[in-house]
Amino acid sequence: MDELLVARVRMLDQQGRSVKAIARDVGTSAGDVVGVLNGAASGLGRGGPRCWVNAGWSRSVDLEGAPQWAGLDPGASDAEEVRGLVAVLVAADSTRSTKAQVAGFLLDVWCLGVKNALAPEPMGESRLAGHRGLYFSAFEGHVQVPADLARALVFGAAAYARGFGFEPEGELAEEFVEAAVLLGEPAGPSPIGFGRDGKPFFVNGPYDDPEAVLRTLRRAVGDDGFHFEVAFPEQPFRRRRLFGPRR
Repeated sequence: MDELLVARVRMLDQQGRSVKAIARDVGTSAGDVVGVLNGAASGLGRGGPRCWVNAGWSRSVDLEGAPQWAGLDPGASDAEEVRGLVAVLVAADSTRSTKAQVAGFLLDVWCLGVKNALAPEPMGESRLAGHRGLYFSAFEGHVQVPADLARALVFGAAAYARGFGFEPEGELAEEFVEAAVLLGEPAGPSPIGFGRDGKPFFVNGPYDDPEAVLRTLRRAVGDDGFHFEVAFPEQPFRRRRLFGPRR
């Protein structure tokens, strides 16, 4: 991106425009816009992204290969029942703006990987604080974690699900790509273990298609290669926008 476009991107960001709106205005991809706002064109801003996950996140994954992160979930023993869901919120600061670019992910760490994603949106600190509280309102609180842990959760869950044939599609895929730019590239394969008891475990939400998921799992690992629990059979199968994640 040339210097004039970079300057225009930053000007539109300071006006409070969304990443998608800026991308449409300047005729580039949302990923390029996020890269500019995150300082990718001239070095990261104030130390890289800040990241938070829901309390109890560690109870849904296997940390045997990542013992350094086992102590980063002080509320795990008191958290609500294990559901296999992990919410991640990311705020990337910029040297060119007082606002951070904020994105989010809802992960099914037992089976489907990325269930929802929120594309980057500019937020000042006051708005971010309110957004964070609402974002994690379906959980028993949240905790700030290193970016490496957030990357391991997000990209690791996505890779785990991909192995069984599950990928974000359509609008979700676009928003996942845009949000993932804020995290940056992972250092390597995730050391976190996904699934439950060594196998994928599918627990559907009201906006999943259980029959399609079970067909995909049977093709990938056979009838004995996974576990499942199906509820909400009467619900329509459509994507719900995440804001206060619930299964």
